[in-house]
Amino acid sequence: MVKRTKEDALKTRQLLIDTAILTFSQQGFSGTSLDDIAHAAQVTRGAIYWHFENKSQLFNAIWQEQLPVRDKIADKIKLHVDATAEKILRETFIEGLRLIAHDPLEQALVEILYHKCEFTKELTSEKDIRERLLFNHENVALMLNRCVKENPGFLNCSVELAIIIIQAYLSGIIKNWLMTDKNFDLDRLAPSFVDGLLASLRLTPSAPLNHHSCTSLSPPTSSISP
Repeated sequence: MVKRTKEDALKTRQLLIDTAILTFSQQGFSGTSLDDIAHAAQVTRGAIYWHFENKSQLFNAIWQEQLPVRDKIADKIKLHVDATAEKILRETFIEGLRLIAHDPLEQALVEILYHKCEFTKELTSEKDIRERLLFNHENVALMLNRCVKENPGFLNCSVELAIIIIQAYLSGIIKNWLMTDKNFDLDRLAPSFVDGLLASLRLTPSAPLNHHSCTSLSPPTSSISP
């Protein structure tokens, strides 16, 4: 009986998180009440308070319990054992875009992140969410350094500048896809987008960067993908 009660509680908690994601993505964080979430999940308001003290705690739980995109797409990166670092990087970016294109929950998460939340001090910051779940700078730096080691012509600019360009490019594609009501085929165009990005990195001249903006970009000894 105790085991079943714990299982039911975990199911209810996950239901509340999943429902909150979809409701926040549709109505915005500030425009959503706990009553809205309870109604959408078909539970009582008391069921929410059993698991979460307030709306901010529920919001933070959403991000704490998400896997990084690189983990979600790991089984999609089916490459030969001798695949180059560049090919691994390319396929990782493509599959990341395709995950968002196909998975309604992923679409809802990026909708909240980019368009449906006014971040306050009580909430997990946008920077922390992006760094942990979408675009980890150290992991990307590691992969870029491997690409350059295998092929010195892979980059014309510095790794630090390349990271800034990659993040802006991919974020821009996702934001525009959402803002234009998904009026282009993100799945079909993903390879072209990524190939265009990689080609531009080969042509981008290096530029001096303020050294304190790059101090966190040194490659770690763990993690192998962005």
